[in-house]
Amino acid sequence: MSKVPKGVHGYTDAHKKRQLLKTILFFLLPAAIFLIGYLTTGTKKNYFTIIAVVGCLPACKELVNVLMFWKRVSIPDSLYRKLAAHMEGKEGMETAYELVLTTYEKSYPITALAVKGNEIAGYAGAAEAYGWKEVEKHIYKILGQNGISQTKVHIFTDLTQFLECIDTLAAGKKEEIPFKPDERYPGLSREQVIREIILALSI
Repeated sequence: MSKVPKGVHGYTDAHKKRQLLKTILFFLLPAAIFLIGYLTTGTKKNYFTIIAVVGCLPACKELVNVLMFWKRVSIPDSLYRKLAAHMEGKEGMETAYELVLTTYEKSYPITALAVKGNEIAGYAGAAEAYGWKEVEKHIYKILGQNGISQTKVHIFTDLTQFLECIDTLAAGKKEEIPFKPDERYPGLSREQVIREIILALSI
């Protein structure tokens, strides 16, 4: 099964399938160890049982990841094509899709994200009740902690407004903003570094 990178359309469905497969395999291994111990000793009271129980811990961790993604699906192809028509191939613009940004309190689904210059625009496609202002502040704070200043973060819940913002960003000239290359991301531009930092916030 080919791996779809985080931030690329189709990541959610592909990641969910991979995690489910890993979880099954991780549970099969301790089950096999337990079975070997039982068949060779004739009792459950052996070291194989202890190893099997301990071996369930990584499997349980993978199961948590599966449950976190279980109700999420990749964005429909029709919506992706509409977004990509405005976002992809624009000079100086970096994009990402299907993110689930995490803060200290909870997680927030972001359908699409674009970065150009000092502007970061995201489309949430979810109700205002999520508290998107908190997400904007969180992104701004994390970028500041990573040496990225002078940023403006806007999360839209209205698709039309988001696409209008993207078109405006794409049509504008790229601002020359002071940027010191990050040794953690050698060779990447300011926009690319911002994208990588935001991806790191996403599960």
